[in-house]
Parts: sequence; structure tokens; C-alpha cells
Amino acid sequence: MAQVPGETVQALLDGLSEGVLAVDPAGEIRLLNGAMAQLLGAAREELLSRRPAELEARGMWLPPVLRRCLESGQRQALVLERSGRRLALTAAPLPLGWVVATARDITELDRLERQVERMTQERERFHHELAGLRSAQAGRPEVVSSSLAMQRVLELIRRVAQVDSTVLLLGESGVGKGVLAAEIHRQSRRAAAPFVRIDCAALPESLLESELFGYLPGSFTGARREGKPGLIEQANGGTLFIDEIGDVPLGLQVKLLHVIQERRITRVGAVTPTPVDIRIVAATHRDLEALVAEGRFRADLYYRLNVVPVTIPPLRERPEDIPVLARAFLDRFCARYRVERTISPEAMARLMAHHWPGNVRELENLMERLVVTLEEREIRPDHLPLPAPGGPPVQVREIVPLKEAVAALELELVGEAYKRYGSSVKVSRVLGIHQTTAARKIREWKARRGGVTDGAGPRVQGAGSG
Repeated sequence: MAQVPGETVQALLDGLSEGVLAVDPAGEIRLLNGAMAQLLGAAREELLSRRPAELEARGMWLPPVLRRCLESGQRQALVLERSGRRLALTAAPLPLGWVVATARDITELDRLERQVERMTQERERFHHELAGLRSAQAGRPEVVSSSLAMQRVLELIRRVAQVDSTVLLLGESGVGKGVLAAEIHRQSRRAAAPFVRIDCAALPESLLESELFGYLPGSFTGARREGKPGLIEQANGGTLFIDEIGDVPLGLQVKLLHVIQERRITRVGAVTPTPVDIRIVAATHRDLEALVAEGRFRADLYYRLNVVPVTIPPLRERPEDIPVLARAFLDRFCARYRVERTISPEAMARLMAHHWPGNVRELENLMERLVVTLEEREIRPDHLPLPAPGGPPVQVREIVPLKEAVAALELELVGEAYKRYGSSVKVSRVLGIHQTTAARKIREWKARRGGVTDGAGPRVQGAGSG
């Protein structure tokens, strides 16, 4: 094999942007390219055939990894700044006793990485801002009411929206706490800034801290290489909505308290805190005072949150709102699915008589279900999968085995529904069971009525039966 001339090797080395320096087995510098000579600030002739220790004794700077590699015989790597530049230095032993050192200028690479990280953070911030604005926009049609109780709540929200006081929204699940939080943000001076929501009940405890506070690169296994800003940081300038704050674990409550008091956050793995300008709105369906008494919620955090408490009454306590909400949901879903639906006065009366354990969310889901599943244009009472109003649903005359009582009650319910609606299809729709199941149980009900005298069987009676 032909040997490559020394001039060619030198030309190849000089063509590299990375600085290269090689020391022979005798400990003298034998190869050096122009990039390394420029970094060392000396002519190539001054460096060749010199020993690194000799040059350092004369006050010349050499990559510190070279000396460490010569002394230890092991590969060395280091990143440092010199003359305003960031350098990635390496030195490694080669076969036959040679040592090669390289120096790569990573200043531009670092700048690009930081730029990419900033762009990623901006993208995530804009994503959450857009989600928040969409949430606020979607929430506007739902902030409707005609009850005095809700008018008072909305008036209070209009007042507190103008200031940055912390608001604590209280109420049962489904009353619309998220909608009202978005409304507070929409009416505030921060309306053009991000509205960021985090549901503490939806995230496992192991992820909640990193999602809230963010993390530095390499903070834990599975973390992004570039790190990630937390939701608190992404809400900077806007509103942070902490939903289900009663589910925040005790250990994290301390950090959350510091955020509220100091308006500073510290990412996971970081030491230096970062200031944030946020308005905090929290919500919970839990009794925080009871949790404080049980030692499951910090008293100091509770008092920091409870600056402006807003209690949202359940839907059953404001039946005047049911018609306006039902029609608002009906209009929205009809427009979304491009269908026409109306609701009869009798069906509206049945809606107003319902207890609504799921509150506004239950009503919203029911209206969407009716819009997409009904073939008829008008919603009638028999279309509503709701129990008949008035009286307790079950009357117990004596204690019987539970399995026997449940079986008897099922047949009574099926029979009552069949007497009222006359077909297994409608029975299945009202009771929320499959049509074949409804038909089978109707046959069982008819057979029992034909073969059992009054007073036989377990004495558990459906409320509607005679």
C-alpha cells in the first residue's frame, strides 16, 4: 500500500475546522493543524518537536485534557470557555504510544441549542395559550343563567376579574368551575396572555411536580434532553387555573405555597428560582376545611388560597337555570352536528324535576346524547333516560336477601316501563339496557304476573307500581 506523503496529511488536517494536535511516543508534538495553532496563538514552527510540559512552562496555554491524558494514559474530555468561546476538548491515547488531542468550537452549536429550546418553550406556551383562549371562547355560551343565585356568582366574578387576588372556586363536580375560571381570565387585564389549566386529579403524583414546575435536562430518567418548562412557568403573564387542588399531595403543597407567596418557581433539578407573574385561580369539590382538620391539607396553603372564595350552587338548587342551559346546549349541539331538535314542554318539566347529581355536566352530556341518537325532531319525556319524578324510587316493606330483592325490583321496573311505553325498544331506551335484555325480562314479568298470586315473593315494590 502506498504511503501518504506528509504534505498530504498536513493538508488534510489543515482542511478541518476542528483543531488537532498529536504527540508521539517520545512525548513531542509531531502533528498540528492550523485550527489548533490559531487556538494556541502560536506559529506551527514554534510548537512542533516541543514537549507540552515545556510549552506550558513558558506560559503557553494548552488544552488541559492533553496533560491529563499523558499522565493517566486514559481518554479525557472537557467543555470550557476561552476567550469568549465554548470549546469541547478531548484527548485520547492511540496505538503505538501516540496521543491525539482535539478542540472543537461549540459556541455556535450552543447558541443554536439554546435557540431551539427557546422556540420549544415558546411553542408550548403558545399551545397552552391557544388552548386557554379556545377554552374561554367555548365557555362563553355556557355562562348563562336566570337564577338569582348564579347572577350573584357572576357579579362577584365580574368584580374579582379586575384584580389579581387569588380566587378559590368551590362546588360539586360538574357545576362549571372550569368555565367560570376561564370567564375570570377572559374578563381580566390578562385576557391576551396564557390561560393554563392543570387538573391535579388527572395526573399521577410522580408526574405532578414536573408538570407544574418543569425540569432541567437530565433531572430524571425519561426527561427531555433539553428540559421542559412547567405549566406555572408557561402561564407567565396570564392565569394559572389549578383544578382539583384538594388532590395535591402534602409534599407538593409546600412548594405550591411558596409559589403563591413569592411568585417564584424552581424547576426540578435547579437551584436558582425563576420569577413568574401569574394570577392563580384554584378549584375543588372537596371540603378543604375538613381536609385541614384531618391533616391532609396544609392550613397555611388553605388560607393563601381562600382570599376570594366563590361557591357555585349545584344545579338542583337553581332549577330556573335548567331551561336556559338545556336550550343553550341544544342549540350548540344542533349547530355542531347540523341537525334540528326541539324540546317539548313536558320534557322540559321532566328535566326541571330531575335531581341532577352530575350537575351542569350531566345536563350537557344528556343534551348531546339526545341530539345525536334521536331520530325524532322533538324531544319528549319518553326520550329522557331519567327516573319518574315524585316519591322515593323504591319502597321496602320487609328485609329479604339482596339478590332476591334486586331480581324482583328489576322485573317490577321492566313491567312498569312496559305498561307505560308498550314496546321493548322504548323500555330498553328508558332503562338503559339492551333491547334483547328488555324483551327477555318483559317475558319473565308477564309469566310471573300470570302464575303468582298477590302477596307471594319478596315484598320490594317499585315506586311506580300499584
